[in-house]
Amino acid sequence: MTRSSKTWQVVALTAVAGLALAACGTTDTGDGASSDGACEGKIGVMGALSGANASIVLPSVDGAKLALKQWSAENEDCTIEIVDFDTEGDPAKATPVATKMATDDSFLGVIGGAFSGETRATKAIFGDAGLTMISQSATATDLTQEEPSPVFHRVVGYDDVQGAAIAKYLSDVVGAKKVFVIDNSDAYGEPLAAMVSKTLGDLVVASDKTQVAQTDFSPTISKIEQASPDAIMYGGYIAEAAPLLKQLRDAGIDTPFIGGDGLYGADFGKAAGSAGEGAIVTCPCVPIEDGTFKADFEAEYGDAPGAYAAEGFDAMSIFLDAFADGARTRAEIEDFVDNYDAEGLTKQLAFDENGDVAKENVVIWAYKVENGTLVPDQEISLG
Repeated sequence: MTRSSKTWQVVALTAVAGLALAACGTTDTGDGASSDGACEGKIGVMGALSGANASIVLPSVDGAKLALKQWSAENEDCTIEIVDFDTEGDPAKATPVATKMATDDSFLGVIGGAFSGETRATKAIFGDAGLTMISQSATATDLTQEEPSPVFHRVVGYDDVQGAAIAKYLSDVVGAKKVFVIDNSDAYGEPLAAMVSKTLGDLVVASDKTQVAQTDFSPTISKIEQASPDAIMYGGYIAEAAPLLKQLRDAGIDTPFIGGDGLYGADFGKAAGSAGEGAIVTCPCVPIEDGTFKADFEAEYGDAPGAYAAEGFDAMSIFLDAFADGARTRAEIEDFVDNYDAEGLTKQLAFDENGDVAKENVVIWAYKVENGTLVPDQEISLG
């Protein structure tokens, strides 16, 4: 299955709501469609829905569910269902989940994987099944730039862009001259930290590797004490970043701390406690203030939109636009998504031949922990 170079101009969701969705033949395609071509099907969502990193994923799932609820209210002839699967972000747990969806013809699309490791482990399974993936938050560069899949798309920028932005923030905003870089040795943290180091060059005074599920960071802290950096960058997730930061502060190291979007979850501030105050977290996700999305989200869930909530809304909206346009099979949905071009909540959404949105549409924001909460700090200009 190849990507088409043709670009369809897709109208906004509110415009397609009134389209005739009864363009449903009685052909049995054998490609994930119902036998009568009815407007029905399942969109799977997989990611860390529990555990220490769940706050990075749950808001995006809520955003997707909000998009579906609003759309379904105006499209009563369609029966579209979201089915979520808790992988805990673990590639080993994601693999059987992917197989389950890939072999069940009622699934016509997947939002995810949410994390890069689980995405890397499952995209071949979905590719073999022709089941379209739209990730709201998997940012590892190699997912598209080194090993692209014909069915994988993402609505966020990749880590080479985010890594360059982190380096720019460290040099231009923090004014760091000696940076200590740490990564968690996994599919997300390691390449992100490597890009930061590559961009900073001689400004990196030392580096170290930690491990997923590590709890004692005294060896790394000793190296930091020896290097005496004026900034620390960490590539990894909340589960390890919070105790690392606590142990840094307990050791009397008050050096500015910055991490990537693996820390962009409500639980980071809670887990790090007072040690997290002032920490910077970057994300290729934007704070949404215009329109009704924020108010609608708060009304539905009782909280402001969190990590990747708007990106989850965007991912689901693309699938819903496909149904509204008459797509009923996996092949039709894949073709529609490949050629999608419309303004989303977060950016102009159109995918290149590798499944990425255009670099010029990617925005990286820095968020700061204040009173345990991540608040927008500033957009990081990549120009």
